[in-house]
Amino acid sequence: MKKILTVASVCAIALASCNKDNVGPNSDLNAGLPNKPQATIPTDAAGIITKTTLSADTVWKIDGVAFVKPGATLTIQAGTYITSGVTKAYDDQISGITQNIKGVLVVPKTAKLIANGTASAPIVFTSPNAAGSRNPGDFGGVVLLGSATTNQAATRRIEGIPQPVGVDVTYGGTNAADNSGSLKYVRIEFAGYNLTADNEINGLTLGGVGTGTTLENIQVSWGKDDGFEFFGGTVNAKYLVALSNDDDDFDFDHGYTGTIQYALSLKDPNSTNSTSSGSSDSNGLESDNEGTAPYAATPKTRPVLKNFTFLGIKDATVAGTKLKFGNRWRRASQYDIQNSIIAGYATGAAFQDGATGTFTGNVVHAYTAAFSGATPTGNQTNVSTDATTYLNLAGAGNIFYPTTSTFNPAFLRPLSTSPAYGDGSTTYKGAFHPTTAPWTANWTQFAPKTY
Repeated sequence: MKKILTVASVCAIALASCNKDNVGPNSDLNAGLPNKPQATIPTDAAGIITKTTLSADTVWKIDGVAFVKPGATLTIQAGTYITSGVTKAYDDQISGITQNIKGVLVVPKTAKLIANGTASAPIVFTSPNAAGSRNPGDFGGVVLLGSATTNQAATRRIEGIPQPVGVDVTYGGTNAADNSGSLKYVRIEFAGYNLTADNEINGLTLGGVGTGTTLENIQVSWGKDDGFEFFGGTVNAKYLVALSNDDDDFDFDHGYTGTIQYALSLKDPNSTNSTSSGSSDSNGLESDNEGTAPYAATPKTRPVLKNFTFLGIKDATVAGTKLKFGNRWRRASQYDIQNSIIAGYATGAAFQDGATGTFTGNVVHAYTAAFSGATPTGNQTNVSTDATTYLNLAGAGNIFYPTTSTFNPAFLRPLSTSPAYGDGSTTYKGAFHPTTAPWTANWTQFAPKTY
């Protein structure tokens, strides 16, 4: 949030199918990209995109940071792959440090992105590298900026992004219904940059995005920072997946007030994890009202979350070292979370710095303590070294990522004897209905490093 950059140089579907990528018969599976012509997304000298449509017959590359033209709409066809191209250098005006960035797509205020894939033809932002050589930071990330409400006194520059001539890279305003476009059936893989302290690019960054925007069926995997970060705004979302991300899977700041239903957070013992003062700072969820005490800005950050599943790490010792909290509500953030599962963390949910709200109807497992800082009522809790027996989900011992075989979200459906089962119809806990095929079918990819 603190750094300013400018351009320095322009250099019942079959359940076994629930984790499969639809890359088609013409795909080069060793590269992870379709065997199609590749082309760089054309931009002007400031990095503003000069096309209005990215077609699925081409693999498109983003050189440095590319901006949708303010007032314009960029449409990406279903089945399109986008990857990073040439690295460009940008000067940080405050620190004087030159940052090298590639593969970042920015949708400024007044611009729109229409990226509507399908379950059989998702839109994929991913690494250009071959299987076994894909890592966080290979791709830059996707950034949407809107004019919806935040709790900041003035519009703010989004962190990590340069300011080209003629493009506003601030976010926030007074239009709660602002429309930044539509993202459906989209995967963002190996994204993110840690540029300097508190200055990162996430998998999907949302600044002041309004309710006119559609966010559905989006997976962010192997991000170098957060999976999804919401800086204020009012946008609603559903069917989100965060896999193997370094920092927080879901991060809320600056007065975000939307509703998200059906989401999956999977931590990975094989991924890197962020640290603070030498200890892990990687959470399933982190929510702050703002960063400066007494954290009194309004509107208060208050995400409404329904049917989330947060799974940490199966081994209690590893989880205690690599992870922080399943949920971390702090700095006067408010919250409303219900019908969700948290498991596989030393502490299930922490409430700090005056965070308040409603936390009911959830199933919480922890290795050390279900809660820290407060003990909300109306939840089912268990403290033990064995999460799988307590949760009693369909996959038995294979519910944590990675499993002994290919990961299958169908394993996360609660059995009738599970504390997450509810009435088996409308009051079940977690991201997946007990008896229907998971909503992750076909469009998700749970092995992006090797497919």
